[in-house]
Amino acid sequence: MTPRDRVAKALNHEEPDKIPVDLNGTLVTALTRIAYNNLREYLGMAPHSDPSISSREMDTVRAADDLLEHYAIDTRCIHLKAPLLAKGREMPDGSYYDAFGIRWRKAAYYYDAIERPLVNATIDDLPDARWPDAHDKGMYQGLREEAKALYENTDYCLVADIPGLGPFEGCCFVRGHDNFCVDLYTDPKFAEALLDKITDYIIAVWDHFLGEVGEYVQVVAQGDDVGIQTGPFISPAMYRKFVKPRQKRMWDFIHSKTQAKIFYHSCGSVYDLLPDFIDAGIDILNPVQRSAAKMDLATLKREFGDSITFWGGGIDVQTQLPFLSVEEIEDEVRRTIDILAPGGGFVFFPSHNIQADVSPDRIDRTFRAVLEHGAYSGRAELAAV
Repeated sequence: MTPRDRVAKALNHEEPDKIPVDLNGTLVTALTRIAYNNLREYLGMAPHSDPSISSREMDTVRAADDLLEHYAIDTRCIHLKAPLLAKGREMPDGSYYDAFGIRWRKAAYYYDAIERPLVNATIDDLPDARWPDAHDKGMYQGLREEAKALYENTDYCLVADIPGLGPFEGCCFVRGHDNFCVDLYTDPKFAEALLDKITDYIIAVWDHFLGEVGEYVQVVAQGDDVGIQTGPFISPAMYRKFVKPRQKRMWDFIHSKTQAKIFYHSCGSVYDLLPDFIDAGIDILNPVQRSAAKMDLATLKREFGDSITFWGGGIDVQTQLPFLSVEEIEDEVRRTIDILAPGGGFVFFPSHNIQADVSPDRIDRTFRAVLEHGAYSGRAELAAV
């Protein structure tokens, strides 16, 4: 079975020959730079002298094909190019402004937002807010040729991926999380105008992106973090009033442009919102953050496994991957497979990007474990014993 067929079967809630495995298919299923370099050295692979950056803020890189082939990864990513018109701005202290006017400063390995461009904005300021141009041809240059070549010359599952900036998360980034959550209560007219502005921008980007690659990709990945460790970032009622209608508008538009399945990324505890996600039109949930409240694997599989595919959550990057022994990691991967694999609807990856503090032997054992124990043949017979 080809990787493309394997993933398609899993996404259709059928059992393929083995569990599909992702690495680098999206912005949030990647290796951080240090973890990547350490893993290559551990495997005896030549250093990757200049890996392209997947996310500067998260310090993730795009893995070379030799590593993806080593672990029989089923996915390949097609991502937007850098805009030609909207440029970031580097500052003397090492911080920088991105194309949206957010200022980021490095803290240890990663970057934190330290200035938000709309922190003091009013509704009258929104028309003049600084945004990248969704119609900037530079972002889409060569994408059709790239996607067509991968589709015709390889058998990988192709994922179209853009940076997070969903409606809710995007508002929080440009306004500040605390300010925007207060806006929802005290200035709903402003909050809705900002949500609509960001939603319109995302849809315009997807319009161009899918116009180039929509016929070639099997998965479309969009993030919008609405969960925290203990539950939804805002109440389910507020989510349904303000965020869900904008997300549904995005999902409906994407479905109108491509046959690809929608991969929705939201960290945190989103159990209380899963019926809404499904109703709004998502096909895939990423991640399964099992260390967050109410995100029990067995419960999620039992209650929602017929409706959505779980992509990620093969092992937890907060509480397990950096700390368990390699033997414990293998046991945990096998336990996860036993819970999430039956009936399809599962693509393997840890719960989020693999961080710098994860030793390469742990990373290696994680992916080798799913390759060794991920076959569907014989699972029914084993379960019946």
